[in-house]
Amino acid sequence: MTSPSAPPPSVAAARLSAGRLADRLYGGRDDIDTVFRKLELMTSVGATIGAVEQLATAETLADDGLFAWPVMRLRAPLWWRRVGEERLEKVFGYPGVVGVVQTRALTGLGLLLPGATRAQRGVLAATMCGTAHGLHTRMGGFGLDGSDHLTFVNYAVSAAEKAFGHDPRAREMLVRFLAAQVCMAYFTSGAAKLISPVWRDGTAIPEIFRTHTFGDPLFHRAVRDRPWLAKSVAWATILGEMAFPLVLVAPKPVARGILAAGTAFHLGNARFMGLNRFVWSYCSTYPALAHVSRSLGPRARAAAPAASPTSYAATAGRLLRAAAGPRGAAAVTAGAGLALLAGAAVRQAGRARDARLRSDAPGELLTVGGRTVHVLPRNSAAEGPSVVFENGLAAPATQWGWVQRGLDPRTPSAAYDRPGIGWSDAADRPQGPDEAADVLAETLHTLGLGPPFVLVGHSVGGLLIRTFARRHPELTGGLVFVDATHPEQFVRSPRQREALPWIRQRMTTTGLQAAFGLLRHSGRPQQMRGLPEPLGEATERIVRRPRLWRTAREELAESQRTWCPDARQPLPATDTPVAVVTAGETVRSDPLHAEFQRELALLSTVSRHDVVEEAGHESLVLDEAHAAHVVRAVEWARTRAAKGAARVVPLKAGKAEPAPDSA
Repeated sequence: MTSPSAPPPSVAAARLSAGRLADRLYGGRDDIDTVFRKLELMTSVGATIGAVEQLATAETLADDGLFAWPVMRLRAPLWWRRVGEERLEKVFGYPGVVGVVQTRALTGLGLLLPGATRAQRGVLAATMCGTAHGLHTRMGGFGLDGSDHLTFVNYAVSAAEKAFGHDPRAREMLVRFLAAQVCMAYFTSGAAKLISPVWRDGTAIPEIFRTHTFGDPLFHRAVRDRPWLAKSVAWATILGEMAFPLVLVAPKPVARGILAAGTAFHLGNARFMGLNRFVWSYCSTYPALAHVSRSLGPRARAAAPAASPTSYAATAGRLLRAAAGPRGAAAVTAGAGLALLAGAAVRQAGRARDARLRSDAPGELLTVGGRTVHVLPRNSAAEGPSVVFENGLAAPATQWGWVQRGLDPRTPSAAYDRPGIGWSDAADRPQGPDEAADVLAETLHTLGLGPPFVLVGHSVGGLLIRTFARRHPELTGGLVFVDATHPEQFVRSPRQREALPWIRQRMTTTGLQAAFGLLRHSGRPQQMRGLPEPLGEATERIVRRPRLWRTAREELAESQRTWCPDARQPLPATDTPVAVVTAGETVRSDPLHAEFQRELALLSTVSRHDVVEEAGHESLVLDEAHAAHVVRAVEWARTRAAKGAARVVPLKAGKAEPAPDSA
């Protein structure tokens, strides 16, 4: 007789069948041999299909094709080239490379045969690793995706497992390594989406599905007209990928649900995005995940010998008595001492790094308001008008190297680092407009530069020179805006507004790269290498400092909060000479930028506007040839500041020639 609390027999049978199906699919009760056999079978299905597809499009590997060897061999690593050009040509030139793809297809079929021995499967898996590495390197890394990399890992783990046939512990560790690799792949994919603004607001989903490569018209129409659906899909993907590692420790029904959701996710990607290979490479690892989950999940922890409250109390008592004894007290004291020493060592290393960077400072270190401020002065004892430079975001004072060098040798000038940027001490919090103007005024006074000042601002520095001019009109002789930020550009320009989250994300990711020492040969350091020596090498080192990028992110937020609203207020004088130098690339990326730059020139009745067509936002100051246009604009403004002229100069656009130099 059935118990009243028990489910009907049909329901119980259905549950039992579902559980058996899940075990069969995800290997919850598989031994290691079965786990690896499933891994090889599923991975080989996808790899064989991929090789056949590559054979069907072999013309892309020809010498006149998309992946021509005469071009791709230029990207081959140096140790490859030591093999010899002739040997590499025979293997990877056309049609020899087709044989490599054929070998891969036949090897994949061999792994699908039921009668292969362990030794044979090990050789075949190693062959798949070798051909994969050869083809990946031969194609220069182009055309690859996450499924290719995981396929390589799957075969590498499978081949290594065959070398430890009589060592169950080593084989178990290989299964756990594979499970950890897959969980890390899912988590990092979700984390990368989480820091992306277009994924957080859901706009990435319709943009992806409108493409020819990964698009689907039906799905695109569904998410295009329903922002809530696009955002739901985006966040479901982010949270699902980041939560995937819970499969290793979750209860068995939850772990099965996660694996089933992962399978559905990849099948959906195959249907709507054409990512068929992900189904085979990722889902083939699910038996390994289920196997590891069985040894780490709640059931495994429950099966471990449980300690009673009495034993817990006894253990705690023994630990306390040991700690209270002479040896315990000594151990605690030694541990605390080691922790203090470690903390002191970290702080000392930080101070030593700061000291090394300070010794590289190419300018002078002044004490202003109790903090160290780095300044690049030139002829500070000469009479004004003096030229004062305000840097862009995440840029030290050395960015003005070519401009400063191009000025008349008798011109007094100074470029300085804001707090936390370059070699200057950091402030407790970002500077508001009043603080920024006061610090600059005090720095110029300490340096001994004489007014009037011709203020030159690049990017967000354009906001700060307006702040200074409004608070100190008696000291201001002229303004030069170098592809400067307009205080309303993030409000009036959709393109600029959409770019703001990406700029913020770039500051964050670049700061993380700097923290882990990954900026040495990429990004900002490379941009700074073109500065005149010795500025280039010193700047390349300072921009790899994580603090600079943390401060830049804070300044970006402060510019939106206070700098832009403050800069919207009108200048007290309308006859102050104003020169505007605009980068042509910036205008082409956002046509509204030209309008913003013209409005900057209209701040004064004495103005000029030059557009350097071939220049970019950064190259306008970092490139020697482009910086020459900035030099001419600065000299023009300085001449008028010295004469006190109020002659109107017609606005110019399209050519980077200096305006007439008449009074």
